[in-house]
Amino acid sequence: MPRTILVVEDDAAARVGLLVLLANAGYRTIGATTLKEGRELLAEHNPDLVIVDVRLGGDNGLQLVAMAPHPIPAIVTTGFPDASLEADARQFGADFLLKPLSPPGLLDLIERKLSLASQQSASSSSRRWPRKNVRRGVDARVNDSPARIIDIGYGGVRLELEAPKEAALPTSFRLTLPDNVSVGLNVVWNRRNGDTWQCGAAVNDEYQPAWREVVDTLS
Repeated sequence: MPRTILVVEDDAAARVGLLVLLANAGYRTIGATTLKEGRELLAEHNPDLVIVDVRLGGDNGLQLVAMAPHPIPAIVTTGFPDASLEADARQFGADFLLKPLSPPGLLDLIERKLSLASQQSASSSSRRWPRKNVRRGVDARVNDSPARIIDIGYGGVRLELEAPKEAALPTSFRLTLPDNVSVGLNVVWNRRNGDTWQCGAAVNDEYQPAWREVVDTLS
């Protein structure tokens, strides 16, 4: 069976060009134009690899990688260099490519990522960062502000918190749970809805042992 690749790109010409390139290379292809469509297709088709643009209208395409139900080989593309976004992408195992993309280079990278994923799957049936839903919203604190955990994984967490309109969400913060477990997090993506922030954050490596216990307790 051919491998399936999901392309999420809001520029029609770029999306069609990628889909044709990949189909001609022997891959099964699926295309989406928005983050919402990408999430739906990701859940429905369980593709082998995702190629997603950083800018999807008002959304950050990296959300698709960060909040996937399980880790997936991914390539994040952008027309603008951004060291911070690149670091965030690589933290989730995604490669970060600048447009215009080189077709031979892209196909070579896809082949290497799929080959590596197959090797890892063969050597271990466990996922590095399995994501788990919280049974119910769990109250916590982000620095000094109240927050609610929406879902968690061994590598990160999705949060909702209130903030004044003039306040900016910090790029890193400390999350404290009701039992006073406290961990350091780095924000991967965020979205404001009125006075409410929703964000995805990755847990610093030094807090991993304690965080894994938190995940197992809350899920």
